[in-house]
Amino acid sequence: MLTINAPAKLNLYLKVLSEMTDGYHGIETLFERIDLCDKISIGIKNNSRNIVWCSDKNIPSGPQSLMGKCISLFKKASGCEKFFEIRIEKHIPVSAGLGGGSSDAAAVLKGLNSITNNPLSKKDLITIGKGLGADIPFFLHDHSFAFGRGRGDEIEPASATAKIAHILVNPPFGVSTKHIYDRVKALTLTNTKGVDKMFNVFLEKKDINAMAKNICNDLQPIALKEFPLLEKVFAEIREAGAKGVLLSGSGPTVFGIFDRAKIKKAKIYLEKIFRSRERWGVYETYTC
Repeated sequence: MLTINAPAKLNLYLKVLSEMTDGYHGIETLFERIDLCDKISIGIKNNSRNIVWCSDKNIPSGPQSLMGKCISLFKKASGCEKFFEIRIEKHIPVSAGLGGGSSDAAAVLKGLNSITNNPLSKKDLITIGKGLGADIPFFLHDHSFAFGRGRGDEIEPASATAKIAHILVNPPFGVSTKHIYDRVKALTLTNTKGVDKMFNVFLEKKDINAMAKNICNDLQPIALKEFPLLEKVFAEIREAGAKGVLLSGSGPTVFGIFDRAKIKKAKIYLEKIFRSRERWGVYETYTC
């Protein structure tokens, strides 16, 4: 079987610009790929049905699931008549604002293409991915950083080589992205292009301190209002010495940006606070 790592993502910047006619919102964002990964294994089966297995039994695996749709759309686009076995070993928290499902879908599309001798181009895979989820096109690229515009699915890769150190704290509940975006109407939607300014500071000057001061997420006030418990998470990550703290995506995961020399001590501090509580997760991660 072919085995692929499916990395998580963080949004270092997320600005909501407009409400679109299809019910989605126009955004601009700066994605970062991190080394917290699910493991995807893909093989060709000799029987007459596809098999999808996931270590998290709460994740749907039938024909109408995200993975099931990946298989059917890939087969339709490529003309492939084979059947597949997909095994997903989950490490990325679910419904956490980290893009785990989208990353898994991108890994499956790339893996299916690879084991069938690449019948589809990257452009073909991105077309499929856009129809399944707004974050999937980012994961179909192999860059550590990228701009996302439109729904977040119009990707402009960046060649930045920075390796940012993070600690993530994931509470024991998931958040529906739709639920958070449905409350965006309370925001004053703008057409600013702050992501360009922030990213240029980071990319051109390689100034992690300046970048940490400019991270932002328009969904954060909504999530904090819906889940006041997150205020405690923000406070403790700051207390641990983070240069900047932000909600990733629609949450509920909160991440801090740290000096590498201080991250081990900070992780120990945060683990003492949060891992004593049932089903909280604390992760040390880096750009990948």
